[in-house]
Amino acid sequence: MKIAFLGPAYPLRGGIAQFIALLADEFTKNNHEVKIFSFKKQYPKLFFPGKNQIEENDKAPDFDIQPVLTPYNPFTWIPTANKIKQWQPDILILKYWIPFFAPAFGFVLQLLKSSEIKKIYLIDNIEFHEKWLFAKTLTKFAFSKADRLITLSKAVYKNAKEIFPQKQVVSGFHPTYNCYDQNRFDKKSAKYKLGLNEKKVILFFGFIKPYKGLDILLYAFPKILEKIPNAHLLIIGETYGSSEKYYKIIKDLKLSGNTKFIEKFMQTDEVEIFFKAADVLALPYKQATQSGIAQIGFDMMLGAVATPVGGLPEIVVDKKTGIVAKSCSADDFAQAVVDFFKLDEKKIRKEILEENKKYSWKSFAEIILK
Repeated sequence: MKIAFLGPAYPLRGGIAQFIALLADEFTKNNHEVKIFSFKKQYPKLFFPGKNQIEENDKAPDFDIQPVLTPYNPFTWIPTANKIKQWQPDILILKYWIPFFAPAFGFVLQLLKSSEIKKIYLIDNIEFHEKWLFAKTLTKFAFSKADRLITLSKAVYKNAKEIFPQKQVVSGFHPTYNCYDQNRFDKKSAKYKLGLNEKKVILFFGFIKPYKGLDILLYAFPKILEKIPNAHLLIIGETYGSSEKYYKIIKDLKLSGNTKFIEKFMQTDEVEIFFKAADVLALPYKQATQSGIAQIGFDMMLGAVATPVGGLPEIVVDKKTGIVAKSCSADDFAQAVVDFFKLDEKKIRKEILEENKKYSWKSFAEIILK
């Protein structure tokens, strides 16, 4: 079968590009012919809140990647549709996470309307974390020519069924990211390398955006230290917007001696050490659908503490693979972290191993091909 993707791919960085690459690799392993029609550029530099859009250290995948689309340049939309038509895939897969890409995606699919290509969206979000003008209208336009919608969480599935009752909507899941564990570290060596010996390390990882609740974690941390004096907060990620408020909280609460804040996007080969050094992954989100960060942690047998929002309780199984806090308050999150360290570490790892079986790329590929 010929399977095409339309979305970001190497050398563009980020979780979406990694997701597409891992799924494409799964199809390739099963003897499908794969081609990614990628973006020439992903965001205008003026509006991109990060520092760099390029993956610097990762190796190029083996499958065919053709940069054709600049989502904010309409002059690339028709050539993109024509190149997809010329290749004549059986299936075209699009990853949807924000309305910014809706006009380009919807227009390309409109041009492919008369073709026999099966058009499938993999949907991260429908209720978006940031405010977007005309979000629902743009999303409806993007999905209007699709044959199937596959959601990555039950929370998004429910939203999709309500908004698009006429569409074929399938409930899927976010597979485990299995590309970051390069077996270069174990817990002891990772802690030693980062100077965190004898510390109970709480990891916050990934893009730092307001909805991800780093402020909740920081306000919770003094209460955690009362019960776990050797706790250490490890914050890794690039801040979208200003990071001043986080540094101010750290200063005001006198957390500097117990906090390491590395404000940087980590390339693929830099990720492992932080998850291996950690004792728990913190997901203090104010809003969520699912979490690719959790799936990185689970691949490295790291349990998580999460807030009870969106799809997080679907993947963080309370008192098994982690703890789900009672609310998004700093007090409840602090108590959840304290409760996590009362769990048996061996049992957590065993539960994670069992849960990971549900989230394989093979199973996810089968959902798409049904």
